[in-house]
Amino acid sequence: MKTAKALPMTMAFLTAFATWTPANASEDFQLRYNLAGSLGGELFAPMGQTGWAGGLAATYMDINKVTGNDGNSLTRSVPGGTVPLPNLPQALYPTYGDSTAQISGTGSMKQLNLGLAYVTKERFADGRFAFLLNLPFAKKIQNFDASGIAPALTWNPVVPAPVRAMVATGFSTQYAAGLQKQADDASGQVSGIGDTELQAGWLYVRDRMRVLAGASIVLPTGKYSPSSGPDIGYGNYYTFRPAFQATYLLTPEVAISGKVTWAVNTRNRDNQLRSGNWAGVELAAGYKTPLGVLGIHGLRVQQYQDDSNNPWGNSRLRSTNAGIFFTTKLEAINAAITAQYMATTMSRNSKHGDFSQLRMIKFF
Repeated sequence: MKTAKALPMTMAFLTAFATWTPANASEDFQLRYNLAGSLGGELFAPMGQTGWAGGLAATYMDINKVTGNDGNSLTRSVPGGTVPLPNLPQALYPTYGDSTAQISGTGSMKQLNLGLAYVTKERFADGRFAFLLNLPFAKKIQNFDASGIAPALTWNPVVPAPVRAMVATGFSTQYAAGLQKQADDASGQVSGIGDTELQAGWLYVRDRMRVLAGASIVLPTGKYSPSSGPDIGYGNYYTFRPAFQATYLLTPEVAISGKVTWAVNTRNRDNQLRSGNWAGVELAAGYKTPLGVLGIHGLRVQQYQDDSNNPWGNSRLRSTNAGIFFTTKLEAINAAITAQYMATTMSRNSKHGDFSQLRMIKFF
């Protein structure tokens, strides 16, 4: 059997192994929620504020890893297959079993949110209605790396040992190159308008109590593609997100606050993936000093429903975060400024990192 002349051509077979997709699963391992936190120095917001208000928030996200279902760095199973070789009968093609690829995901995002709100002067059931439009603009960078040990090839014993060794060496090299190529395809940067949020709620304010009950709908206005690569939009689907928030002033200088959020997602019309519904809890406590409000806050978001049609499986996202905030008032422009920081402490099927935000709110 003459095979030596065929061996230099065997690189053609090395695209045969099955592929994995590092991006656009679990809607990019994220949820439509502000992981920098939404509770802050507004715990001590003055009573009776009505009319139009404007807001500006600048957020920086530094992602140091993407976690899998066990909370560790992401891995992906690569199914086994057959290696076709030129000038050899199919019966002599080598086969290989399943293997595992280790995936490292990092990145960053700079986001600017413009908000416009209106609080009615009229009272309804002793409270007021509040409406909000939130439009984000962002620049996102993501980088993926993939590595793995090539599986051993299983041969028909009639194939000579020198042939096996030469093919195995080429297979190992191209196996690693194929994994990294897909990681490179999923890496890159993008910028543009994100997903728009519309919110309406009922606001109740008294001497020691503030309550906000309402709901928002997130629209898929951000650019999204089901192919590999970063996206500004979370996906071509809608999210309905009811929420209830309550703040209580224990003393004029000490306040505690809590927020409960529930989210329902529709199916992504571009890739037919439906991200599972989720719920979130956020807590904060603040102390009012002569310079401003200093506090701590934390949040937990978690899917309670499996993803549907997700190549990564059930992929239930879970993220626990904790941080600090400081709010002060700029007397010159009569606006409140809040700086806050949040870091991920535990996560599953999620982006894991640090989140910093600076925001300003002003009533006109």
